[in-house]
Amino acid sequence: MLTCIDGVIDAPTLAAVREQLADPARFQSGAATAAGRARQVKHNLQGVDTDPQVRGVTRLLERTLWEHPVFRAAARPRQLARLLLSRYEAGMAYGTHIDAPQIDGVRTDVSFTLFLSEPDSYEGGELVIESGAGEDAIKLPAGALVCYPSSFLHRVAPVTAGTRLVAVGWVRSEVRSAEQRGLLFALDSALARLAEQPGDPAAIAELSNIRANLVRMWLDA
Repeated sequence: MLTCIDGVIDAPTLAAVREQLADPARFQSGAATAAGRARQVKHNLQGVDTDPQVRGVTRLLERTLWEHPVFRAAARPRQLARLLLSRYEAGMAYGTHIDAPQIDGVRTDVSFTLFLSEPDSYEGGELVIESGAGEDAIKLPAGALVCYPSSFLHRVAPVTAGTRLVAVGWVRSEVRSAEQRGLLFALDSALARLAEQPGDPAAIAELSNIRANLVRMWLDA
């Protein structure tokens, strides 16, 4: 299940993040962190993790994600495996690949891309995700995020002009099954809508109990 979430980062924070990452010297070849076949198809730049500015931005984004209620409902994170800052300049791309089942010893259930560049500031660079329903080409506004099962094949289309800046990461979820996470997210969304309008309190309580029991049944210990 693909889930797009708008407004994960507000405009002032985005501007500050882009300013701190404006210097290309803060990035190095992204191939260093790729494994297996991914190393052959990964052609981008990646934030230098020892750079103080890069580390500061990474910590800020991690904290923002942990505190974001919609991201938490969609991914149900137990642990964040890693968060990387990626930069694509003209001619760069990331060919079709699947994410590693473990990163830094953490199982990867959910992958996500947080867009930091405005979509009209670069050409190409769509995140193309393959699933049983076909392909989805995703290019979201700055500050928006897409998360999807880490088992999906995906690629980044070539950037033909401008610079694409994103944060990518992986989550170990407390609910391992993508289908179960999707059902819980649908329940969370329905309960949130019901809470915004007058309704039957008994029905809302019953749905809340069903949700709680499903979480209890599906939690990955």
